Amino acid sequence: MSRLTTVFLVVQLLATGVAAMAAQEPSYDENALRVVSRQGSMQILRGVEGTVASRAGIFHGPKVADLVAQSDSALAEAKIFERDYQPAQWLLGTAIVSLGAAIGASRVNDINPFIQAGLTATTFVSFAFGAKKLDSAYQALSKAIWWYNRDLKR
Repeated sequence: MSRLTTVFLVVQLLATGVAAMAAQEPSYDENALRVVSRQGSMQILRGVEGTVASRAGIFHGPKVADLVAQSDSALAEAKIFERDYQPAQWLLGTAIVSLGAAIGASRVNDINPFIQAGLTATTFVSFAFGAKKLDSAYQALSKAIWWYNRDLKR
């Protein structure tokens, strides 16, 4: 084998080795996260293709901490989201149920007025705390996604 052939093979191996390593490192476009909310459901999508990375239902939230664990700042915000999202959903659900009970109690003629007042107060308190916790959760989710995307390699 000639010296030129050997040099050519070494260059070719180096070139293909570098290409394989670059192909293994995921790009920003493949890993960036975004949130899409439709008709009461929330999805976290990954990359340009929009692969569903996580989703939330009525009473369960997405596992954001698992998605953004690469970034310490994003992980801290994701833990705040996961701490606040579920209780907010339950408090808002309680507010809806107690609102229905308060409306039903107002239709009954011989009901103790303290029962109706208690149901109404429960509605307002549950709604206020649920809305506050949900707002805190969504702010933390937004920050977690932002920190994660910011820390991705470009």
